[in-house]
Amino acid sequence: MTDDDLSALAQRYFTALDARDPDALGQTLADDCRVTIETHGITYDGRAAICDLFATRWQGPMRAMHHDFSHSPSASTGRIASQFTVTYSGPGAPEPKSNANIFCMADGKITEIAVYMAGANTIKT
Repeated sequence: MTDDDLSALAQRYFTALDARDPDALGQTLADDCRVTIETHGITYDGRAAICDLFATRWQGPMRAMHHDFSHSPSASTGRIASQFTVTYSGPGAPEPKSNANIFCMADGKITEIAVYMAGANTIKT
């Protein structure tokens, strides 16, 4: 994958999250993808578990929007670091925060995501 491919795939992932679209999210992930919320010591294994995690979260009234991206791709390693702002809306929404994800990618799919988030865990339900 090229640097542009890595950046485009990361952006498709974030677009799927913001649209609350489990099908589009699943299309970005390898079957055996792993998401680790590094700042909270939580791991989710497999596309189905990851899609279920977000589908459950999306049932609530709070919404998250990811924006102001800075992507640092490395085609030679198949990795990309993405720093971004998350803005929330809805009842009890937290203040915006600056987060970062490190993605490993191969064959057009995300194989691993390490999530680093400021403050409370807003992914886990």
